[in-house]
Amino acid sequence: MIEILRRNLVVKVVSFLFAILFWLFVLNQGTPDKLIPEQTLTIPVVSSGLNQNMVVMTQLPLVRVRVQGINPSANIKDIYAQIDLSGGVPGENTYVVKVNTPPGTNVVDVQPSNIKLTLDTVQEKTVPVQAVLSGNPADDYQAGSPIIKPSAVNVRGPSSILGTLDKVIVEISVTGANETIQVSRPVSFRDKEGNPIFGPNPSMDILSAYPSSVDVIAPVLAKDLSSKMIPLRVTSKGDPASGMELWSLVPSPASIQVTGTLQALKGLDSVNLGPIDISNLTEDKTFQIPINQVSLPAGVTILDGTTLSVIAQIRPGPIQKAISKVPVQIRNIGKDLEIEQPISPIDIVVEGLSDILNNVAADQIQLWVDVSGKEAGNYTGVDVYWQLPPGVKMLTKPQVDYSLKAHLEEGAE
Repeated sequence: MIEILRRNLVVKVVSFLFAILFWLFVLNQGTPDKLIPEQTLTIPVVSSGLNQNMVVMTQLPLVRVRVQGINPSANIKDIYAQIDLSGGVPGENTYVVKVNTPPGTNVVDVQPSNIKLTLDTVQEKTVPVQAVLSGNPADDYQAGSPIIKPSAVNVRGPSSILGTLDKVIVEISVTGANETIQVSRPVSFRDKEGNPIFGPNPSMDILSAYPSSVDVIAPVLAKDLSSKMIPLRVTSKGDPASGMELWSLVPSPASIQVTGTLQALKGLDSVNLGPIDISNLTEDKTFQIPINQVSLPAGVTILDGTTLSVIAQIRPGPIQKAISKVPVQIRNIGKDLEIEQPISPIDIVVEGLSDILNNVAADQIQLWVDVSGKEAGNYTGVDVYWQLPPGVKMLTKPQVDYSLKAHLEEGAE
C-alpha cells in the first residue's frame, strides 16, 4: 500500500499544488467586481433625461475609464457613464460623457469624453397592411387575394423612418393548404427593398404598431373557381322616430370577396344587404347580417370567415322656423329712378337642423329685389332673391310689390 502511494510522488505533489492554485484563481474570479487602487475599466454609456417624444438614433458606445483610489465597500457596478439628453434637439450633436464613481474613487481619464449622437422626433402614421403569401397550396388548389382586418395600423417611431414607410407586412404560408386559412399574425416592418428595419440597438424595437397583430383570411380555392371583390349596397325600410332622420347606412366591410365560376361572377357587380329595418330608431344602431341571409346568384359563395354588419346613422331631422320682419333691399336701381316708398319687411319660413336654426335671426338673412333695367312704374308679385346662413334653406317663395318713379332734381317743378 505504502509503495503504491510513493509511486509518481513528484507528479502527485505538483498536481496537488496546481489544484490549490487553480482553486484560489477560481475564488478570485468569483469576486471580479471588487475595486483595486488603480485600474482601467470598459463600461457602457446610458442616457438620461430624453424627452418621451424623441429617440436616440445612434448606438451608445462603450467608454474606457481609468480610476484611482480605493473604497473597500465599493463595487465596479457602482461606476457608470451617462450622458444628459434633457436639452437634446433633433439632429447630430456632441454630448459630454460623465462618469459616476463611489466615494473615495476618482476618475483619471475617460476615452472618449464626448460622443456624437443623432436624435430624432417620434411621430405617428397610419399605414396600410400588406399580406405576403409564401409557398404553394395543395395540388389543384390556388391562393386568392387575402383579406386583412384591420387593413391599416397606426405606427409610432422616428420621423426619419416613418417618412419612408408606406406599409407594414404580415406573412402567411399557404404551403400544402387545401382550404381557406384564417390566422392572426403580428405585423413586421420592412424598407422599400424588403429588408427588416432595425434601430441603433437591434435587440430593441425602433417601431411599434397599434394594433400589433391583424387577422388575415387567405382564400385557398379549387383551380376551377375564381374570386372577386364585390362592393356592398344597403337598403332600408321604415322611418326613424319622430324628429329624426336616416343620415347614412354604412356597410362593414365596404366590399367582400366572393368565389364562383367565371361565368357566375361575370355579371355580379354588387351584393345587396337588407332591407335594414330602421323603424322608430332614435340613435345609431349596428345590425349584424347573417351570411345565410345574403342573396347571391347560383354558384357564388362568400369567402369563409367573412362577417357583415351595417351601421344605421341617425340624426335629428330638420325643423322649420318662421322669421318675421326681414328687411328687403332694392339693388341696381337706375340713376334717374327712385323707390316711391321703402318695401316693408316681410315674413319668411326657413328650414334646417335645430342646432343651426335656433340661432338664426333676421339680421343674418339678406333679401333683395333686382330692379336693373326697370323703368318708372308699379311692379307686383316680384320674386325676392336671398342669401341664407349655411345649412339653412328657404321654404317660402317670397314676393313683394314696389313702385319706381323718376328722380326729380332739387328745385325742379
